[in-house]
Amino acid sequence: MEVRRIRANEGLAYRAVRLRALQGAPTAYFATYEDEAPLPDDAWQDLARQGAEAMETATFVLDRGGGALAGTVFTRVNIDPPHDAYIGAMWLDEDLRGGGWADALVAAAEGFARAAGSGAAELWVEDDNPRARRLYERLGYVPTGITDPNGRGGIAHLLRKDLGGLYQSP
Repeated sequence: MEVRRIRANEGLAYRAVRLRALQGAPTAYFATYEDEAPLPDDAWQDLARQGAEAMETATFVLDRGGGALAGTVFTRVNIDPPHDAYIGAMWLDEDLRGGGWADALVAAAEGFARAAGSGAAELWVEDDNPRARRLYERLGYVPTGITDPNGRGGIAHLLRKDLGGLYQSP
């Protein structure tokens, strides 16, 4: 298995892992399974292409081999000052949790952000997902005190990590 940037032709493999994420953690994302399941194949291909090729965004995946993806994370670097990065859409199949793969996915997203010169990364974590919060805090993310109701009765908390980068225009 390996963590790598998604390939432009992996839209359907991305769809499979993303829909598992939305089913497995329905309150952890801003979208729902019902929102994304009906998207046509070309929409998923476009998402994969953007995640593979865009200069300011990237999608990283955990490749099980044989065309199966077992995890994802997305990062976007803000092209406007202060050029902070946003990390989201994190997912790892249950059978691989606790083995360091989540750390590797986040590290890939942070590496992309650092390479683009981001000085910090931010992410949201739901209050009903203490395991994810422990992961992010262990990786150096700290609560900002900013919260947002998620529309499903829960609260999302914004966490931030200093990356020490210096922005370079894409």
